[in-house]
Amino acid sequence: MLLLALVLLGTALALAVLCPRVLTAGRWHLFHPRAALTVWFGSFGVGIATALAGIALGIVAVESLRHTIPHTTSVTLSAVIWVAAGISGVFLVFAFTFAGSLQSLRPASHSHAVAYARDEHIGFTLVRFHSETPEAYAVPGRRPEIFVSSAMEQLLTPPQLQAVLAHEFAHLRHQHGLAIRIAQLNTLVLPGTRASRALERATRLQIELAADDAAARQVGAAHLANALIVLAAATHDVGMTLRAERLTRKRWPTPQRRRIPQGLHAAAQLR
Repeated sequence: MLLLALVLLGTALALAVLCPRVLTAGRWHLFHPRAALTVWFGSFGVGIATALAGIALGIVAVESLRHTIPHTTSVTLSAVIWVAAGISGVFLVFAFTFAGSLQSLRPASHSHAVAYARDEHIGFTLVRFHSETPEAYAVPGRRPEIFVSSAMEQLLTPPQLQAVLAHEFAHLRHQHGLAIRIAQLNTLVLPGTRASRALERATRLQIELAADDAAARQVGAAHLANALIVLAAATHDVGMTLRAERLTRKRWPTPQRRRIPQGLHAAAQLR
């Protein structure tokens, strides 16, 4: 039983150390961002479950062997198990208590956004605010919100704006804010490691690509690619140009097979 507990703890540690390296190796996650996020979420969940199971099993094993092994060995094993339990407890407390203070999908300018209109739609609230910078972003919560600047509305055509809204709606629907926070927690657990920092950077890129793919399937890749090109020219963001080029290299559903979320139909027509 004790050996099994140590194996479980070792497996959890291996997942924490090796998964960031595996998931950021090569370029496969650039072409399959949704699959990469799914694999990463799965490995994270398995790691947490394995660690908790190993700790619980270890405590039971040490208690059952307390009278059959030398006192020094018993104390050492107990210390190792309880230290692991303490580290896991601190991690979970931090995750549930302080994770809200970590950076999410909202940009630094969010605190200065002053809304001039709020429109309720199915699944989200569209918040329109004055800004000379063309930007849009999603803010998850009990009532999810999508913020769109006045400059963004003026710059894009209705189909392009609908594509941008579909991109932001995908962030909300697929819990991409949670993915960012888990990546940040992984960095805190393994501070200073290149793999953990690379995983956070890769996760930020993956959620953008995954949201691009979702929007392209719903409203059409051409509209989203055109919107990205217009925004790239306005903001001098080379990354948007590369994302637009990526969209042109994949196959997408025909217009007859697209399924646009109901809340996005009217939202894109607002001016």
